Amino acid sequence: MKLFLSGQPSEEGRLLVKQIDQALSDLGVIVFTNENQSAQNNNLSFDRLNGLVVTGSETNQDAGYLMALAISQKKPTLYLLRKGTLLPGELSYLQNNKEVSKYLVIKYFDSLSLVKRLAEFVDLLENGDKQWDVPSVKFTLRVTPRIERYLRWQSAHTGKTKADWLRGHIVQEIITQDKEYQKFLQAE
Repeated sequence: MKLFLSGQPSEEGRLLVKQIDQALSDLGVIVFTNENQSAQNNNLSFDRLNGLVVTGSETNQDAGYLMALAISQKKPTLYLLRKGTLLPGELSYLQNNKEVSKYLVIKYFDSLSLVKRLAEFVDLLENGDKQWDVPSVKFTLRVTPRIERYLRWQSAHTGKTKADWLRGHIVQEIITQDKEYQKFLQAE
């Protein structure tokens, strides 16, 4: 999973971005920020990302543009606000918009709940809203004729494509049954 992280340019903002970056990395997420953009990932386009995490503040001038871009491309966006901070008026307007609110998650946090809020968002991306679960990672898998015959048979009996059936089976039978992986997700 790949997320873009946008934070405020102040010293406090940079520390928060580092903390969020570390927490997301610990959750197995690849994180891109304005800070870590380099020649090797300048070609990364937003459509190849799974979502956006924004730390809300008046000094985060990129936030509006990035949120508009993410939501226009139907990418889930987590907008983090410190507890006690007022929700900006434009966000309450967006939150009330039926189409936009499908992709906008606003969460309040403090130092104790930050990692939990991030883990909830990652879990929502992985397991939650089906409209977010769009295959976006290209993966080449070579199979034997026997496996292909089985997949063709499954496709005919379920009415799903071979790829859709295989993705669903991986989620239902492998990921949810992997106790070690589930323990890892719950620990974070």
